[in-house]
Amino acid sequence: MLAIIGAMVVITWQHGKNRALTQLLEKCQTQDANHIDKIFDLEQENADLMEYIMTLETDNSILGSCCSNGGLQPDTTIID
Repeated sequence: MLAIIGAMVVITWQHGKNRALTQLLEKCQTQDANHIDKIFDLEQENADLMEYIMTLETDNSILGSCCSNGGLQPDTTIID
């Protein structure tokens, strides 16, 4: 009889532990999904910033070549 009661206590404890671990797993899966979304957002932001950097480098090289050629001539038209 004591063994049966002990077994029931252990089964109840294991069931409670299993439910707690299942809830923890679901929480971690949700956090993982959020982190993956954040990674994709950051990759897109990085791509946008890299494109902006390339634009700035192009502008910088144009300005550098202009300055090395003695600057803008009076008849030079700047196109925006």
